[in-house]
Amino acid sequence: MNIFAEAARLEQQNRPFALAQIVESRGSTPRHSAQMLIRDDGSIVGTIGGGMVERKVIAEALEAMQERASRVFHGRMARSGSDAVGSDCGGAMSVHISVHGQRPRLVLVGAGHVNRAIAHAAVLLDFDLCVGDIYPESLNPEAFPAATRLLHAPSFSEVVDAMAIRPEDFVLIATNNQDREALDRLITQPVAWLGLLASRRKVQVFLRQMRENGVPESDLNRLRAPVGVDIGAETPNEIAISVLAELLQVKNHAPGGLMTQMKIASEPVGVVEEVAC
Repeated sequence: MNIFAEAARLEQQNRPFALAQIVESRGSTPRHSAQMLIRDDGSIVGTIGGGMVERKVIAEALEAMQERASRVFHGRMARSGSDAVGSDCGGAMSVHISVHGQRPRLVLVGAGHVNRAIAHAAVLLDFDLCVGDIYPESLNPEAFPAATRLLHAPSFSEVVDAMAIRPEDFVLIATNNQDREALDRLITQPVAWLGLLASRRKVQVFLRQMRENGVPESDLNRLRAPVGVDIGAETPNEIAISVLAELLQVKNHAPGGLMTQMKIASEPVGVVEEVAC
């Protein structure tokens, strides 16, 4: 099996994998130049020479996938000492382990005009997309980016269940008239970001009702509603930009605000006074 063909397949599925590349070798080592693909279940394609060093690299790759961060592994073909891998060849190698196939997932509950616009914008931001609705006609594949996962169920509670929400997911609710049903299913689930596209009045009503039903304040505080950055958005495409701007602020751990304001705030006092004049 070709490593790059398998990498392309896993990338399309958004399944985590790592690529291990020998970047330096000295002395007697199993291989001096090779690469290997490691799947998230520990299976491999290719080899960097086998033996204990390969076992160590596979273990390091699985840890790197868990941490979502690339790393460099240093191994000495020795029984003891620093970086020893438990073999007797006597050489040493360094292996760069890069992590792939871990695009953040954006879950869109509802397949209306706004969520369609958000899907097309979000795919350019390298999100993995999942969209669900109770109306089959709204889930026309031609209305969404090619790799979007489309889910249909009789109710939005069942839609949410089928989506198998994970703590690292970004979730947006924008249904025609069943936002509350989806929200009740999601409000207590840990997610990276939970947004609701609704008017301020609707949000206030929902929050009051959920408080009366005993939903903890800590869960209510996680809800972003009304969702989006205030840019005067009206059309679906404008609203998509507004929503994704807020989502990216959370994803990127950014403070938000205008760049011009941030520049002025970071200037020395004398410079700020000069700009103010």
